[in-house]
Parts: sequence; C-alpha cells; structure tokens
Amino acid sequence: MAFLWLDINASWSHSSLALPALHANLEPEVSARCNMQVVRGTIKSNPAQIVEEVLSHNPSFIFATAWLFNVDYLKQILCRVHSIMPSVQIFLGGPEFLGNNEEFLRSCRYVTAVFKGEGEDIFNPFITSLLNNDEKWKELPGFEWMDDDVYNVSSAVSVMDFPALHNPMESSLFSWDKSFVQIETSRGCFNSCRFCVSGIDKSKVQDIPVPQLRSVLEKVADKGIREVRILDRTFNANPLRALELINLFGEFACKLNFHLEIHPALLHCVSDSSPVAKLREALANVPAGLLHLEAGIQTLQQDVLDTCARKGSCANAVEGLKFLIGCKKFEVHADLIAGLPGYTFDNLVHDTMQLMQIGPGEIQLELLKLLPGTHFRIACGEYGIKYSPITPYEVLQTPSVSYRELNMSMVLSRALDLWYNDSKWREPFGKIFTGSRDLLMSLIDWLYKGDMVSQPLSLEGRGMLLYRFCREFAPQYCPFVSLQWVRNGLSMKKEPAESFVKWEIRDTQTTNPLFVEGDPRYKYHYIDIESARHWFSFNKEIERIAPCGYAVEELAL
Repeated sequence: MAFLWLDINASWSHSSLALPALHANLEPEVSARCNMQVVRGTIKSNPAQIVEEVLSHNPSFIFATAWLFNVDYLKQILCRVHSIMPSVQIFLGGPEFLGNNEEFLRSCRYVTAVFKGEGEDIFNPFITSLLNNDEKWKELPGFEWMDDDVYNVSSAVSVMDFPALHNPMESSLFSWDKSFVQIETSRGCFNSCRFCVSGIDKSKVQDIPVPQLRSVLEKVADKGIREVRILDRTFNANPLRALELINLFGEFACKLNFHLEIHPALLHCVSDSSPVAKLREALANVPAGLLHLEAGIQTLQQDVLDTCARKGSCANAVEGLKFLIGCKKFEVHADLIAGLPGYTFDNLVHDTMQLMQIGPGEIQLELLKLLPGTHFRIACGEYGIKYSPITPYEVLQTPSVSYRELNMSMVLSRALDLWYNDSKWREPFGKIFTGSRDLLMSLIDWLYKGDMVSQPLSLEGRGMLLYRFCREFAPQYCPFVSLQWVRNGLSMKKEPAESFVKWEIRDTQTTNPLFVEGDPRYKYHYIDIESARHWFSFNKEIERIAPCGYAVEELAL
C-alpha cells in the first residue's frame, strides 16, 4: 500500500504549503505507516516524465492540491496514470474545489473524491481510514464524490483551532531549498470580498501567538533563507496585532525581509492616540528593506468597491497608499482588477493614471477571475458577467466593459509591466504619460492594433518600442527616451541615440565638464533637454557600451 503526493507548482521557485501542513499534523504512528512519497514538478515539466515517475512508485493512493494554474496539468497526468493503473485511488483538494464540484467529478471519473476546505483536522482520520482499507473517510466532512450517478455534496471545512496545529516546518517534507518561505501568522479574513475565496464564508481570524512565530522565524533565519512571504489575507485587519508583528519582524532586521499584503484604507487615522496611529508610526520607523508591501486597491471607484463588498473607502485607500509610499522605507506595489462589475474601461484608465501620479513601485493590473465558490462566480448571471469556463476563469465581458476593452486592459497591463514596473524605463514612461490620458490611450490603441507586446521584449526592445511610439505620436518626448537609453548602457549606434551630439576636442565653443585633458581614451556625447545639457563619457578601451561618466549643466535660457 503506497501513498504518493503529486506536488505540482507554478515554477521551481514556488513550493506549496499544502503537503507539509497536512503531513505535520499526522500522528507519528500514522505518518510512519503511510510513508508518504512525493513526486515534484511544475506546470512546465514534461508530462511523460512525471507520469513515469508516478508509476515508478506503484501507488495505491495519489493526493494533490489543485488551483486554477495547475488543475489542467494535473488532469493530464492523473488521467494517464489511471489508464495504466485503474485501481489507483485519487484524492484532490485545494481552492479549485471550494464551489460546486459535480461537473468536475462527472467528467473526471478517475478521481475518487475531492475535499473542500481546510484539511489539517481531517487528514489524520482520512489517512487512517485508507490504511485500514475501509471507507470511513466518506463519513468525514468536506469530501465529495460520485456514487454511480449520485453526487455526494458537502460543506467546506474550517480548522477549529489554527494556533494549535503543528507548523508545516515540522514536517520532514517541508522544502528548505527555495529562495523564500511562506508563513501563515493567522488564518481567516475579516473581509467579505465577492471576488476572493476568503470571502466565501467569512470566518473568524485566528492568530498564532507571537512567541510561536518568533521560534519559526528563528528557524528560518538559521537556515539562511532571507525572504519570508506572509500569507495572511489582510496583515493590518487588527492594527494592534499588526503592530506586534512589525515589532517582531524588526527583531530580524538584516537577517530576514518580509513580503505581506496590507489594506491601505485601514491605515486611515482618526486620532493620534489610536492603534492605527501607533501602527503608522511603527511603519514609518522600520529599518529600510525590512518590508515589501502589496497594497490592495482593486479599484478607485467607490460604487464598484461597494459592489465587491470590500471594506474601506477609496478615499482612505488613496490616503493610506500615499502614506506608505511617503515612508520611503519599503517597496510598495498596488493592484487593480479589470472586469469588476460596474467597472468601465474609462474607469480603469482613470485609476491607472491616478496610481501613476501617486507613484507606487509597481502597478499590477489583472483581469477578474471568477474563482470556484466565490459570490461573483455563483451570481454571475445576476451581474451579467460572461467568463471563461476553462482556467483561469477570466471575465470575458460585463454590461460595463466589452470583450475588446478587456483585451485592451491587458495591453495596458503589459505596458505597465514593460515600462512603469521596470525601474530602467519608469522615469521616461512617467514623464510621457502621467497626466496625459490622450497619450496613454494612443499607446494602448497603437500597441493593441499592432499586436506589439504579445512576445517577450528585451531591455533594448522595450526602449526601441517606446521611442518609436514617441517619434510617431509625441516627438517632444523622444529626448527623454534617448537619455534613458544611454543611461541603460544601450547602443549609441541605434535610433534612440540619434539625438545625441558627439563632442570633438576641436569644439572650443562648447565647454565639456567631463573632458580629461591629454587622455585619448575617452569619447563624449551630449543631449539638450529643456533647460539642461546631459553629458556622457565613454571609455574606448573598455568593450562595453555603458557610459563611465555623467554630468548635467543648466543652460542659459
């Protein structure tokens, strides 16, 4: 009787917590008896090799966690394995099964059952049932399966006492070979966002005590891993708890850095003595580099936010985001979701421009995905939402936004990734488009009609594309792209550098602030932009394009 976990992740840098979280909470005797084996891969792994590796273990039972990014790949593997080994029993869990699973179970008859919800409390009696070769697992909450043509339905299960669980790091199957680890400091969510799986069944937030977390972080630091990603849905839902965690994280400054999701609207302060005021003070004084913050915005249209049943006002979110960026102690990323009910393409462009003016380190723009079990998925007809029936379940059309406009939204998303979110191109991109809606719309339309951003672009390719756009639609901004082109160390022989003037030693009318008398190793170029002249020097003996010197001088008007 062999037990096998099929661990398929989005990439090798990621590692699912599901296996170690469940395995850590098996009783020692049960864990020893099942002797769980693991086959690991990614959604880019060769399916034939994964199937072969699975078969080599001759499993009696196969377990896997499914979510929208890996479920199709899992089905490819598992249907093949079942064809060769029809007696194998396959059990799946994960976010993919938080809704109605009848269609899945009818179409994937090779799957024995799926589990809905949080599995740590159930896993030990479940594995015990399999070891005893009985079907008592069918009496456990959370499992759904087909008996002939009858769909056995269940409600999602929640863990009763989250802080009492064994930490996933206690499992021998925890992956310590990644560049980062993921940690839950709490479970549950105070919010009820209709697009999120955490909003399906609003549950009490359960916090792990700080001393327990300190021990976990000490173990991570001892392993030499520097990056910790906090999985809590809303880090600052309770400002006093968030303050405790900020103080705890500060104990590991210079050893660890922490990525976490924060709700900027909840940073709105009404009193200097309030818990929120104390949290703001702590955030403003953290050591630089300790935190990396994902600030949940979604939309800056209040009516759309209200439809999503998300707590916190747009005005407070903007104020909180400005505060976080103003701290200048950490990277702050903000997000928007295209396709929310009532959210028009014009709204989205407006919100994008407002965020660009505020200036987070990144703006992440994604399509709404109608995830299984979420309110918008269940009530899609009520909202008039059309969505893809296959993964990743993205919205295709709503009464407020057309299919074409959603495609253009993804072009805008790509443009942000190419230029705004890239520190090497962000400065000229911001100069060109911040405050100029017409130009931004022209860029989206130009890129969309030419299908210019569907393929990966190099640093040079990004600059060339932006320069060509400016040359056609806004030539007054070409010099700004040219300046950044040279700063990025790109070729002086290509189009974006054509505005540069080569300085010759015989030019006695132009004073060169970088000139080194009697040294023939250097060549010099300059460009005039508005009231400034930008100078660059290049070492001809070094086989690289990047400048070795830079100076700027003010020009007389």
